[in-house]
Amino acid sequence: MYNLASKLLAPLGEPLILAILLAVCALLAWKRRRLAFRLLIVAVAFLLLFSSKVVERALVRSLEDQYRDSGMDVPTAQAIVVLGGGLRMPSGIHPLSGLIDPSDRQLVAFRLYRSGKAPLILCSAGNNPIGGQTGSTPPASGMARLLEEWGIPSSAIQIEGGSINTHENAILSYQTLSPRGIRRILLVTSAMHMPRAAGAFRKAGFEVIAVPADFHSGWSEPYPLEKWLPSADNLRNSDAALHEWLGIAIYRLRGWM
Repeated sequence: MYNLASKLLAPLGEPLILAILLAVCALLAWKRRRLAFRLLIVAVAFLLLFSSKVVERALVRSLEDQYRDSGMDVPTAQAIVVLGGGLRMPSGIHPLSGLIDPSDRQLVAFRLYRSGKAPLILCSAGNNPIGGQTGSTPPASGMARLLEEWGIPSSAIQIEGGSINTHENAILSYQTLSPRGIRRILLVTSAMHMPRAAGAFRKAGFEVIAVPADFHSGWSEPYPLEKWLPSADNLRNSDAALHEWLGIAIYRLRGWM
């Protein structure tokens, strides 16, 4: 039920969807010119506000600054747990997996292993039935194959392919690793996602050392004019940050972190 509700209701919190809904309301209220005009102004303001670099940076950094980028300067642990989200899985058209933005997660896990920070990598990611992927190869398997392509021995990789959200990532990872006495982990996920993920994994029983990846802030300073110019990338990042804050609120209400 939670999975279905999260997929159906989450888009309603996106700035773009809210702006479209406001614009539709303005069209429906066209006979009341003043109300329709105000609704259109609010819709445009929503888009301009959340697509600006100033607002996007504030939202992104409110999450990413909670766990700083330490590179490989992290303590050793019993295992590395890397969460899915960085791969396009093979399809009938494309026989090999493809990297997408969060693929930094796999790269960081690879670097941690090669640096001797832990002897085991657990790839945690399953197929969401709402996405029509039931029965297909779980993303965790694709992650494992990619790590093997990069030279990580298969004996050092374990798969958890049943989880469909962050809460299940934590619970099923604990069920996989705790019988082996593994509690202290290096948790790898996107920097914006790390506050929610770290909380969920601690709640599950792990001692978590957070190693964030896929940073969207801190790379370069925008030009003064660029701070206010609207951008689709800024809007996408603002939406991702708002989604994470909503997820954090829901996880806290449900006692999942």
